Amino acid sequence: MLSDLQTKKLTRYFQVYDIDDDGRIDSADFDRIVHNVMILHWAEDGSETTSALREAYSHFWHGLRSAADGDRDGGVSIDEWLAYWQITLEDDARYEAEVHQLTDRLFTVFDLDEDDTIGAAEFMDFFGVFGLPVDLAESVFVELDANGDGVISRDELLEVARDFYRSDDHEAPGNLLFGPFGA
Repeated sequence: MLSDLQTKKLTRYFQVYDIDDDGRIDSADFDRIVHNVMILHWAEDGSETTSALREAYSHFWHGLRSAADGDRDGGVSIDEWLAYWQITLEDDARYEAEVHQLTDRLFTVFDLDEDDTIGAAEFMDFFGVFGLPVDLAESVFVELDANGDGVISRDELLEVARDFYRSDDHEAPGNLLFGPFGA
């Protein structure tokens, strides 16, 4: 059973993907994310970067839809989303595969200078692509930079993701991965 804190965080996460704010996630929401990343990378549709990203998000969307779209209406509602994550979080192997894959994909997309770290500017890009307030990104970045070295490594991002998905500690920095989610 999801805790109240997990429900709040995962509801926020749902809102991040529900770009058109219609109360459900569907393929158009993922297309918009791909479009935003194309702008960020100055990539043309059909380029290697765009094709790989579109394929990755298509794979994620189809997997999510097949696992979570219980009423088969072509979208995932908040209730379906939360049920999906409850099952995922209860299965350690599924959780590790799902979260590691998502985190790794996000890290690769936003490590624009390919130095194997995410700096503050790259984190601001992450917030911007998902429609999150860029002015908030810097303060969240400071919270997530566990060792204070000014960058987030792949391992740090995996730890942040663990906090986000699994921690029931209200003070865990990873809670802020997708911005504030309400008290």
